[in-house]
Amino acid sequence: MKEKIMIVDDSLELRNVLRLYLENAGYKVVEATNGLEALEYLKSNDIDLMILDIMMPKMDGFELLKHLESQNKKRNFPIIFLSARTQIHDKIRGLTLGADDYIEKPYDPSEVIARVMVVLRRINKQKEEEKQIIVGNLTWDVSNRQIYLNNELLELRAKEYQLLTLFMKYPGRVYTKQEIYEYLWEDSYLNDDNTIMVHISNLRDKIEDNPKKPNKIITIRGLGYMLKKEENKNDR
Repeated sequence: MKEKIMIVDDSLELRNVLRLYLENAGYKVVEATNGLEALEYLKSNDIDLMILDIMMPKMDGFELLKHLESQNKKRNFPIIFLSARTQIHDKIRGLTLGADDYIEKPYDPSEVIARVMVVLRRINKQKEEEKQIIVGNLTWDVSNRQIYLNNELLELRAKEYQLLTLFMKYPGRVYTKQEIYEYLWEDSYLNDDNTIMVHISNLRDKIEDNPKKPNKIITIRGLGYMLKKEENKNDR
């Protein structure tokens, strides 16, 4: 499944250049011209990384990052500042606010791609190295490739395990049927909804209190499926 990068910058020329390089590197790209547009998009969509300018109208990059950090839910994507502000205090402020990297303009697009790859690789490695991921009464023992429901080991088929771990990485994120299919089978999606629905149904049978009225794996009509965010109820 391709990782999605959001470019937040008021320069159309810059966005076009970065889009070209990012798409050539195999990433999906979405754009926003200021912080408010980015926030509006993030209300109903997820991303894997944000490339963020500082000086923009309506809401600048610092304001956007402060807003994201102040939200109750944990931000689940890294941010790279890409800015013409080269003073050391600007870099320190950006990194202190929570940015993962800071690149000065002018820049070489190839360097930006390399930095994106490094940050994503580090984030993905951190996730894989986590000993446990807990969502409600589900506990994923990452190193042993086992998932527990109320401390009881779940017997899962390979695709069920892949699907549930995909959901558990980002609870609350909506995955389209195309994203699920391409992730599980590493092949192009051919509108094979029945196959996906069967796996979702089988998984619900194993983790839901009432599979006919699921409250964990939620169907988002017209979009796809997500694992509902829940407070951690137990520790194994």
